[in-house]
Amino acid sequence: MDNLKEQLETAMAKNHKNRSVELVSDALENGLSPLELYESVITPIMHGIDCDSNDYDCIWHEHQMTSIARTLIEMAYPYVIKQKTRSFDKHVLVACPKDEYHELGAIIGTHMLSFYGFETTYTGADTPQETLLSALKNLKVDYLVVSVSNVYHLFEVNRMLKAVSDAYPDVTLIGAGRGFETHKSQVKDKVRYIITDKASIETLLEVEGLE
Repeated sequence: MDNLKEQLETAMAKNHKNRSVELVSDALENGLSPLELYESVITPIMHGIDCDSNDYDCIWHEHQMTSIARTLIEMAYPYVIKQKTRSFDKHVLVACPKDEYHELGAIIGTHMLSFYGFETTYTGADTPQETLLSALKNLKVDYLVVSVSNVYHLFEVNRMLKAVSDAYPDVTLIGAGRGFETHKSQVKDKVRYIITDKASIETLLEVEGLE
């Protein structure tokens, strides 16, 4: 695993997309779980990039690696479908709030929830409150996951969660992403669960009686 992470990080940093795809394709074909790829390889690689707001060399480099990471994440989805062992009638809607453009974590989270048996819908990055409410109106949703990377968006998220709670009190609210993970004290009373990895999703399943 460490060897794969090291090789993949080098390939991604050098903008070698084809090599990155080859490495991940071979690993998946040889039995690597897509969840392990997401949690132990891609996520730590991307979390290792920390750019200042005016470090433009770092920012374009991050965006280039993000583009490759998105391809690798989607490559693994067929393995999610093949390897999932259960399915139940519970629908999760996953969204990033308005102005939140960091969506890799939300995509990974959607895939992981699918693996664990949920029906999933992902509305994408930068989802305005009105758009989210429209989706909730038109879909039968049991859980709403709001994914936040940038902590500065938590004020908007709190407003969004209140609107959802007022309009759809039966929908269980869940926080996800580094914004929720690092600022739990500010948001813990706004959501029932915070999910950040396999273990937290398994805890959700246990508490909800979905094992």
